[in-house]
Amino acid sequence: MSERKKKISGHRHHHQSKKRKIWSIVIALLIVFFVIDGLIIAKVYNDTRSAVDTTYHKVKNKSERDATRTISNGKPFSILLLGTDTGDYGRTYKGRTDTMMVAVVNPNTKKTALVSIPRDTEVAIPGHGFENKINSAYTYGGTSMAMNIVQSYLDVPIDHYIEMNMGGLVQLSSALGSIKVNNDLDFTSRGYHFDKGTITINKNNILAYTRMRYQDSRGDYGRQLRQRLVLEGLVKKIATVQGITNYQNILSALSSNMKTDITFNEMKTIATKYRSADKVKQIQLQGYGKMIDGISFQVVPQKNVDAVTTELRSALELTK
Repeated sequence: MSERKKKISGHRHHHQSKKRKIWSIVIALLIVFFVIDGLIIAKVYNDTRSAVDTTYHKVKNKSERDATRTISNGKPFSILLLGTDTGDYGRTYKGRTDTMMVAVVNPNTKKTALVSIPRDTEVAIPGHGFENKINSAYTYGGTSMAMNIVQSYLDVPIDHYIEMNMGGLVQLSSALGSIKVNNDLDFTSRGYHFDKGTITINKNNILAYTRMRYQDSRGDYGRQLRQRLVLEGLVKKIATVQGITNYQNILSALSSNMKTDITFNEMKTIATKYRSADKVKQIQLQGYGKMIDGISFQVVPQKNVDAVTTELRSALELTK
């Protein structure tokens, strides 16, 4: 072989060897990347499972149907949302359910109905008489009684519950960052001023915004509206969180301050089958104030109850 051909052959061999070396490095980096990515995904999965397991608390609920089967079949389901005032500016006692909402998630219509129930709504509670405030059900019999009373009062099956305290609301807001809401009332509360229009809600002012009612001529109804707005904003913000930047803080906020009877497997199903139901229809159960034996109640006319029942049963695709 001529000297020239040897040089060319040697150069080609060297070039191919260098090329193979580069590809080996690239492949090695890809393997490392996928291994690390897999480990991160596994950690997120395990941390999420651990957090959900911490929040899981099963309660006795007299429902007309099997909630687990409802979700596994991808059918519309309902949740009772309970907000207690524990953690509100240092309160540490068990608390009351100052916030009561029923949400119905329908993946077929891609809508979620969100109903606020006034905490002072007059209801009958078995063993405690006919003139009780609906939030007393939680005081008398915990989450189980609250679910059963709301279910009976609205004639709507309650499949699940989520209970969160106000301290958790601050922690969750801190983990998620600020949200925007459309505020319809100019007011100042606890040192924070809120203009009419689009405003920013964050960990510092979230309680001042969601707890105020005395400066609102609508009283608790105005507060319920603001709570629905903030809840909608927080849920939508959770859905936009990318990667693992804040997931541990979010999980920590939820696991420390939330209780639910939704299992980890059900949450996985909800995340895949129900995530499109992000159009929220806000509904208010409306009553009027009445003093009964010196105690202030909200008396809801039966026609108003029936209207909400019809709305929720329709969202659940149930017939009367």
